[in-house]
Amino acid sequence: MVQLKPQQTSLASKLVVQHHQCGPSLSDCLELEAAGQPKGLAIKGTWRYQQQQQQQYQLGGYEPHRQYHRLSVSHTGDEFSSEEDEAFVELLERASDIAEARLAARRQARAEAREIRMRELERQQKELEQTADRVFDLQQQSIGLSEPATALVATTPRSSRILAQNAVTRGSALSSRRNSEDSLEEEARSLRDLRHELKEVEERFRKAMIANAQLDNERSSLNYQIQLLKDKLEEVEESHSQLQREYREKCRDREALKRNNDKLSEELKLVQGQLQERDALIEQHGLVIVTVENEDGTDAHRALVTADNAQLLKSVPGSLDVRLKKFAAEKQELQTELQSLQQQLNDIKSKGRRYTSMNGSLVDDDYEDAQREANKLITEYKYKLQKAEQEIANLQASLARSETQVIRYKSTAEAAEKAESDLKIERRKLQRENREAMDRLEELETSNNHLLKRLDKLKNVKSNILKDI
Repeated sequence: MVQLKPQQTSLASKLVVQHHQCGPSLSDCLELEAAGQPKGLAIKGTWRYQQQQQQQYQLGGYEPHRQYHRLSVSHTGDEFSSEEDEAFVELLERASDIAEARLAARRQARAEAREIRMRELERQQKELEQTADRVFDLQQQSIGLSEPATALVATTPRSSRILAQNAVTRGSALSSRRNSEDSLEEEARSLRDLRHELKEVEERFRKAMIANAQLDNERSSLNYQIQLLKDKLEEVEESHSQLQREYREKCRDREALKRNNDKLSEELKLVQGQLQERDALIEQHGLVIVTVENEDGTDAHRALVTADNAQLLKSVPGSLDVRLKKFAAEKQELQTELQSLQQQLNDIKSKGRRYTSMNGSLVDDDYEDAQREANKLITEYKYKLQKAEQEIANLQASLARSETQVIRYKSTAEAAEKAESDLKIERRKLQRENREAMDRLEELETSNNHLLKRLDKLKNVKSNILKDI
């Protein structure tokens, strides 16, 4: 049966308080080896431990460095598929399951090692007690042999003469026996001292084991607290990263709104300049903008006319069609009135001729006055008719021009709206792709940082173990 050596016990007591996140500790390996367990465990940080970890990864189908390399290579493109995302999630779940299984196995191994260590200590204590009992029995036997010899010498005074006579012959035998008795007493004293020292060592060993058990319990509680703090830290980091992503999205939206606002302000300035230029051109040519209303009273469009035509249009309420109808009716009335006046003039002329032929004389002054008045009325009505025709022609031309402008503006507005909708759709698509790419990049960065931290921790643990060894 294998027993723990003092050097191994002290080394195990030194390394009991050390905690390692992955793999068995040095104390567990020493305890399992001392208890006669199969030699399959390797100390963390050694070449054998790395080989065992690599075999476990290959058996579990999980190779973190290669998987991460494949993920980093596959996610460098612009397109990300759902299958790769599902594979990444399954890989993380498998890694977490493997880590939990390893943690459970490690805890079970520690519990078994603790039980084996306690049984071994009980066995050693029993062996020490048995050896102490045997030594005590031997000591009592040696004392029992020496006491009858001394009693025999004290109770037989007569034998002193015989001993004195035979002193020369038996001197060598007595000296050898005395030496043997002295050696037995020295051995008894040394056995008593060893027994006391053994009890003291046993007591110190028991206290050390109790202290180690307490330290082990404290270590397990501290490890549990560390795991809780790590979980809280991961949750805080995830919430922090989520808030950072939201903040970046808000910043991007703000920048987009700012660019749109700048663009709209520039367009507003351009439109204001165009309006000022239009007003200047209208004033330069002496034109006036007239609002052409529909029959229901709503503003349909505007037209450019002269100031006289504008005054004339203002004199008649209603829409442009109503005004044109009124002007056409007035023109028709004027034409009929002109025709009636011409007919009256012709009648007057014919009557005058008949009257002169019948009477033979007519006052020339009255005739000339009547003819002058008739000519004046005719010229006035002709002027009004021409003016009305000119206004009607101007209004028709302005109406046609305004209709063509309205059609052109409608076509340009529809084209601009269509282009704007296309640009908005494309912008949303690009923003969505950009957000997805940024999210995946952040996830890969966080996973990379997590793996780097784990690698640094493993390196630190390995260096600490090598220093302790």
